[in-house]
Amino acid sequence: MKVTRKIGYSFGDFGISISYFIVGFFFLYYLTDILGITPWLAGTVVFIGKVWEGIANPLIGAFNDRVKSTFGAKRLFILFGAVPFAISFILLWLIPASLDEGIKYVLAVVSMLIYSTAYAFVSVPYMAVVPVATKDYDERTQIIGIRAVFSTMGIILGGSVALLVSSFTDEALGLKYMAAGFGVFTAITLVVAANSIKGLEQVSATVTGPIKINLSQYWGLVKEKYVVILLVFKYLGAIATGCLMASIPYFAKYILVDTGSSTYGVAIYTITAALLIPVWYKLTRRFDKRRLLLIANTLGAVVLLGVGLLVQEGSTLLFFAGCGLLGVIMSAYLLIPYSFVPDLVDYYAHKNGVRHEAVYFGSWMTIHQIGIATSGLLLGFFLGTFGYDGTLEVQTPEAIVAVRLAFGLIPGVFLVLAAVVLQKYGITRKVYQDVQAGLKHHA
Repeated sequence: MKVTRKIGYSFGDFGISISYFIVGFFFLYYLTDILGITPWLAGTVVFIGKVWEGIANPLIGAFNDRVKSTFGAKRLFILFGAVPFAISFILLWLIPASLDEGIKYVLAVVSMLIYSTAYAFVSVPYMAVVPVATKDYDERTQIIGIRAVFSTMGIILGGSVALLVSSFTDEALGLKYMAAGFGVFTAITLVVAANSIKGLEQVSATVTGPIKINLSQYWGLVKEKYVVILLVFKYLGAIATGCLMASIPYFAKYILVDTGSSTYGVAIYTITAALLIPVWYKLTRRFDKRRLLLIANTLGAVVLLGVGLLVQEGSTLLFFAGCGLLGVIMSAYLLIPYSFVPDLVDYYAHKNGVRHEAVYFGSWMTIHQIGIATSGLLLGFFLGTFGYDGTLEVQTPEAIVAVRLAFGLIPGVFLVLAAVVLQKYGITRKVYQDVQAGLKHHA
């Protein structure tokens, strides 16, 4: 695959990551502190939307696997889903804060369901392009690495939402400007990605008539041993990252007492992580990726706990140092996990004789969204239990402790659990090379 194609395709992750990060980073805070919805209700909004997205992912994956188009099935979904996806993102941030809480809640749920559907429509086929693009074990990791660089750039840009919104006296107005600008940019990145993979998929005639999907067949696929292990790993990791992202605005506001510091902290983290991706990539060529993640996730948990407990008001430099160190360590988590799924596709194609790229990526993203849904519910319930109230200027001591633990303890625990589960995953480099030899023999 040409370098220009790799870069153009990976550019799509820039827009996807902007949208994903802003929603994960700011949406719960937007519901509690800007719209004034109680934490446990706000948590259910995230939960409902993400669970629906989890359901939609395998359905869209199954549908995409069966679509035949001269555009290329995956490219078709990315290209024609770009604008609806951008519109759905903008709708999230247009709920009037003056409405009754019940009405705001309903509007939040509806807008989240629309967004989740549009997100699944473009992201599942987008992720499923990798095993189509190349069969080379290391080249796949390289493509994932390029995507991770664009993803971290998206996180930096998405993280600027806190700084952007805080610069407006009317936060709701700031969100509207943010949504419009980022929404348009996201659509552009997806169109570029779609054009970059033009002709990459095998072209076939468009199928006429209804497309039948055998859901029992796809359910059988996700019950395979290594699929289960990888999905459990992804679920636990998604809870960790979901809680971490959603807790940052609260940590910046009530612990650092500096909302804008969250933007700079995210930037330090993501820039550091992006710079270290080539280092981790070289390490994956020499060492077992499972062991590398166990080390990285454990060290990441230690850093998170230290920052969560030690940072005080005015300790901005300590917070930034912690973000930088976390970026060095967690760069591995940005790179390695997504490189497992293409190998999984080939392993079971060799074992079962049938390829289902979109279904495996859809299932991977389903579990991710269910993990994010769980994190939203967990964080909302956790804050609510300790008496957090977004309408108050000053929180109780118990609520402050909850904010610290939400940032420093909960994500670290789930990161370690995820890495421990991954040690049972058996598709190593040697196993994959044997599979590739078998596939070439039968080709």
